[in-house]
Amino acid sequence: MKVRVFSFLLLFIFMQVSFAQVDPAKVTIARDTFGIPHIFAETDAEVTYGLAWAHCEDDFEHIQMLMITAMGRLGEINGKDGAISDYFVRFIKANEIAEQKYDADLSPEYKTILQAYADGVNNYAAKHPEEIKLKNIFPVTPKNIITGYIVILTSMVGVPTALKYIVKGDPDNYIFNASAGSNGIAMNPRITSDSSTYLLINPHVPLEGSASWYEAHLCSEQGLNIYGALVPGMISPAMGCNEHLGWAITFNWPDYVDIYKMEINPENKNQYKFDGDWYDFEVRKIPLKVKAKLGKVTVKKEALWCIYGPAYRTDKGVYALRYNTMFNVKAAEQWYKMGKAKQYADFYKTMEMQGIPLFNFVMADDKNNIFYLFNASLPFRNADFDWQKAVPGNTSKTFWNTFYPLSQLPQKYNPKCGYVYNTNNTPFHCTEPSENPNELAFNRQSGFSWNRINNRELRFNELMKEKTKISFDDFKKIKYDCAYPNKQGGIYKTYKPIYELKESDYPDIADAIVKLKKWNFTGYADNRDAALASFTISYLFKKKDAAYNELETGLEYSTEMLVEAIRYAKKVLITYHKSIDVPFGDVQRLMREDKNYAVYGLPECMKTMASDITKDGFLRAQNGDSFIMFAKFSRLGNTYETVVPYGESRRKGNPHLTDQMELYTQQKTKPITLDKDVVLKAATRIYHPK
Repeated sequence: MKVRVFSFLLLFIFMQVSFAQVDPAKVTIARDTFGIPHIFAETDAEVTYGLAWAHCEDDFEHIQMLMITAMGRLGEINGKDGAISDYFVRFIKANEIAEQKYDADLSPEYKTILQAYADGVNNYAAKHPEEIKLKNIFPVTPKNIITGYIVILTSMVGVPTALKYIVKGDPDNYIFNASAGSNGIAMNPRITSDSSTYLLINPHVPLEGSASWYEAHLCSEQGLNIYGALVPGMISPAMGCNEHLGWAITFNWPDYVDIYKMEINPENKNQYKFDGDWYDFEVRKIPLKVKAKLGKVTVKKEALWCIYGPAYRTDKGVYALRYNTMFNVKAAEQWYKMGKAKQYADFYKTMEMQGIPLFNFVMADDKNNIFYLFNASLPFRNADFDWQKAVPGNTSKTFWNTFYPLSQLPQKYNPKCGYVYNTNNTPFHCTEPSENPNELAFNRQSGFSWNRINNRELRFNELMKEKTKISFDDFKKIKYDCAYPNKQGGIYKTYKPIYELKESDYPDIADAIVKLKKWNFTGYADNRDAALASFTISYLFKKKDAAYNELETGLEYSTEMLVEAIRYAKKVLITYHKSIDVPFGDVQRLMREDKNYAVYGLPECMKTMASDITKDGFLRAQNGDSFIMFAKFSRLGNTYETVVPYGESRRKGNPHLTDQMELYTQQKTKPITLDKDVVLKAATRIYHPK
C-alpha cells in the first residue's frame, strides 16, 4: 500500500513540474447560465489549455476514452469489442503515422497549442486521480491527440467498412453505407428579406455518447474569438462562428478507400508481386490486451503492411487498402486556422491545406458571401480500372499518391439565387438548379454517385419553390420542417406498397391499414398517424438489416413482411399506449435522468430524429438534431443562437446535464454573444483552471 501511495505521489509531482507551459492564473473561464465555458486569455495556447480543463470538468470520461482508444488500449476496458478497436488502431499504424508526420506537417505555433491542450488534460487528471479509468494513460502527449484525429477520421472515410467487406470475402461489393446526415444552409441578401446573411449549422449524429457536441467560446488577444461545437478530443470547434464568418459541416462519402487484390508468391506467403518483382510484407503480430472475467488476457493477431498500406490475409487471398488519411496530419491545425479566418478569402486559403479529408462545408460571412464546398481528399486514379471494385495490387498502374486540388472539387460561390445548401445529398445539387455545378466536369471514378438525391434535399427544394424573399423566421421554419417530400424520395418509395393492401384481406389489422393510408408523411408531435407509421417502418428496416442508404434509395420487401410489420406496430401501440390513435409526441420522447419530453422529428426530415424502441413501447430519441446554430450577419450587428438536446455537462447531478431539454423540444434557442464584456457581466461563475 505504501509503495502504491509513493508511486502516485511521484506521478503527481511529475505532472505538476512537467506541464508548466501555461500559467493557469492567466486563463479565465466564465460560465454562463447554461454552463457554457467562455474562455479568455492572452494567447491561443492559454485559451486552448482552458478549453481542455473546462471540457474535462464536463466530460472527462469521453476525453480520456478517446485517448485510450488512440493508445490502442480500449480492450482493457471494453473486452472483445474494445480489442477490435485496438486492432484497427494498430492495423492502420495510427501512432506511427502521427510520429512520422508530426514535425513535417505541423507548424511550431500549432505544436505549442497541442502541448497546451495536453497540459490542460494532464493537469486535470493529476488533480482528479479518482476519475482515471485506466492506469498509465497519463500524461498524454500532443502526438496522442493527433493520433486520435487520425483514428476518428480514418473511420469516417470508410476504412472499417472496407475492412469488413474484405473479412467477409466480398471486397468487390464494398460501398460506403453512411449512418447519419446533417444540414447546412446559407442565404445572402439576394434572397433574405432584411438584407442580412443567414447560416444554419445542423449536424445529425448521436445525441449522447462520445460523438455528442460540446459548446465553447474561445477568445484570445491573438485574434481568436469563436463560438462553436466540438466532440471530445477535438481542440478547436468543428463548426461555428466568429465575429466575421461561420461554417457548417455535413458528412459526405465518395470513394475515399481503394481495395487491392495482392498477388502472393506461391513459394512464400509473406511476399507479394509488384511490377514484376517480389516484395516482403511487413508482418506484425499485434498484442491485444483484453479484459476477461478472470482478469486481462493477451492475444496476438497478424497485421500486414505493403506498398499500398495495411493488408489483411483471408481464405480468398490477401487484400490491401489505400485511403486518404495516410498522407498528412493537418486536420486539427486546419480547423484551428479556420476559426481565425476573417473573410471568405482567408477561409478558402485554409481549405487549400486539404488536411481535413472529408465533409461538405457551407460558409457565410459578414460581407454577404456564401459558399458551398464538397471538401474531399480524392486521389488521381488511373482511368483504366474500375475503382468501385477491388483492383490489381501487382502493378504501379494502380498506385496513387496525389490528390485533386481544392479548385477541382465541386463548389459554388455566391450564386445569383442567393442560397447554397447541403443535406448530405449529391454535390451537384447545392443551389438553384440552373446554377448547380456540372456533374460531367468531374471524374466519375471518385464515387460522387454514392452521394445521392435524398428526402431532405427534395423537401428543401419544395419549401424554396417560387420563394423570392426569406425572412429569418422563414429560415428557421425551413430547418424545423417535419414533412417528407410529396410523393417522391426513398421514404415514399418504401411506404408506397401500403396503399396496395386491401383491408378485407387482413381483418385483424384493417383499422391499422386504414390509418396508415391516411398518414400525411409528417412527424409533428400532434400527428396521430405517425407513431403507427414509425413502428411499421422501423420493423421493416430492422428485418431487412437496412441502414441510412435505404432511407435515400427506398426499401424493398415482401407483402408478407409488410403485414408482419403492421401487426407488430399495432400490437406495440395497443399493449403500451392502449390505442393506435395516439399523438406522436406521446410516443417519441427525449429522455435523460428524470426528465422526459415529447419530441417531434423523423429520419431524413429537415427536423431529423431517429429513435430506438424501448422495452416499454416508447420511441427514445437517439440520433438527429444534435446541435443547432442559427447565425445572422447584419449591418445592425451579428446575432447567434444555439441549442443542444440535453445540456453542456455529461456529469450526473450537474444542473447543466438536462437544462436545454425544454428549449430543444419547444424549438427554441439560447442567445450567444462573442462580446467579452457582456459575457463577464452576465457570467454565473468566473474562475481559473486550477
